[in-house]
Amino acid sequence: MAPQAPRAVLRCSVVIVGGGPHALAALAALVGGDGKSPVRGTVAVIDPGSHFLDAWYGRFRALEIDRLRSPAYVHPSAFEPTALVEFAIREGRTAELEAAPVAVQWMPTTDHRPEHADSSGASLLKALPSSALFRDFCASLEAELPHKWLRGTATRVARAGGGGGGGGGSSFRVQYSAAGEPHELREVEAAALILATGPVGAWSIPPPFAPLLSAASSACGRVLHSEQLLTQGRGTLREEVARRSGGDGGPASVLVIGGGISAAQAALTASRAGHRVVLRSRRPLQSRPFDIAVGWLDVRHADRLRFEYLCLPPTRRLQAIRDATAGGSVPAPYLEELQRLAASPGSSLRIEVDEAVDRSVCTSTADSVQVNGEDFDLVVLCTGVAPEPLTSSALFRSVEELLGAPTVGGLPRVDSSLRWSRGEDVFVLGANAGLELGPGGGNLVGGMRGARVVSNELHVLMREGVCAPPRSGWPDRTAFANKYAALLDGREPEVDVLVQRLHLAPKAIIALKKAREAAAAGCGSRAAKGCKGACSVRHPGGPPILF
Repeated sequence: MAPQAPRAVLRCSVVIVGGGPHALAALAALVGGDGKSPVRGTVAVIDPGSHFLDAWYGRFRALEIDRLRSPAYVHPSAFEPTALVEFAIREGRTAELEAAPVAVQWMPTTDHRPEHADSSGASLLKALPSSALFRDFCASLEAELPHKWLRGTATRVARAGGGGGGGGGSSFRVQYSAAGEPHELREVEAAALILATGPVGAWSIPPPFAPLLSAASSACGRVLHSEQLLTQGRGTLREEVARRSGGDGGPASVLVIGGGISAAQAALTASRAGHRVVLRSRRPLQSRPFDIAVGWLDVRHADRLRFEYLCLPPTRRLQAIRDATAGGSVPAPYLEELQRLAASPGSSLRIEVDEAVDRSVCTSTADSVQVNGEDFDLVVLCTGVAPEPLTSSALFRSVEELLGAPTVGGLPRVDSSLRWSRGEDVFVLGANAGLELGPGGGNLVGGMRGARVVSNELHVLMREGVCAPPRSGWPDRTAFANKYAALLDGREPEVDVLVQRLHLAPKAIIALKKAREAAAAGCGSRAAKGCKGACSVRHPGGPPILF
């Protein structure tokens, strides 16, 4: 059936495509109260789910992940780092904030209020929230933020004709197919567009298992990819193992392929359910507290790493992203439990390294799958998704063609404001903006930073009584205030902390102290450098880099 003609057009100020944490962070930054000016703009959100983070929670439920890897000050409320902790306190749920199993010297904080500390006096901002607490916090945030939810899949972007955006371009029309009605096209018109979808790509499947996975389309198939739990609504992994392993109620033999957090969680889930488990990866399991190297989150090193990253040509940034995120990693508590179970007498869990996973010999019968001569009731592939160029997505391809938007290695070549095309209010968030946000663009830290940047760019469009700043000046927005203010130790002078943690050069130390002295004196009639606004550094052959 051919798609029907679009219905009447819905009009708003900003349309966000995507419903994950980055989209929620963008909404919170755009319409959340800043204590200065009321919101005048309206926001629509297009996503196939029924609410924010629908797919995100689906993954957590499927793999029975009960705790986040990120500390409690990292969440979608981009301008309020203490919001999650304050929610936990109001709800009487501080017990769901668990001490981080890593050294926390790199996460200092000025938050010394007794109510924001646990029984040992440690700041709750450094604790890891439970999945349930994070879900309920985000649900409360969503409920208080005005927006129009449009359930569907965005497919195309076109010019709306007439109407100006905050960046000087015309308005846009986003076409989408409504959920449950794929042949009915609808449209929403907005002055600005935010693309906050995740990376696109096909499931990564080791070649020997591909024919078996294709043949395992029924609920009783013997090969399962972890992505099926999300896309096909199969339930939890525990339920799938029971359903696919014969159904006699006895222990099954399960092979888990992968070396990341999903593989670790799958192996633990199956082992806890009493099954015999083999966890096989291409290289030894490695533990990292976060999905990228800790230096990118360390206030002593993050700006240096980001500066060095942005000094690279775009093609080398792609490789830097791959290097920083290479391979899967497992949080320390998961790895410790896996190793403990594997080492216990009579253990039903084995951890194996097989560099030749892609050359495994696989055969199948009605009752089992044989891999390298060993029989398994079920094979679980936790091998993730292989990224593909964004232009393989009809939506991103339409934007690229409409604006002549540049790409590098399949990723949007966004500028420092996260605009995909000069002078156009089309922004990209998340891992797809990695060429600007860096290796952490796809995590919650990248979500907060990206949301603050885009909110700053759309401040005039979204707020009453706000005039456009001179093009030569920097807007006076909290997005570019001292981002270390919430992370500094109040018992030490601010300048000393910055000097120690950022390894500043002598000339930079002198400039910083002068700026601090001027700020303490109220800046007088002549503002010192660094008093307010953005800090930028020029490097040969490129535009200023914002900090």
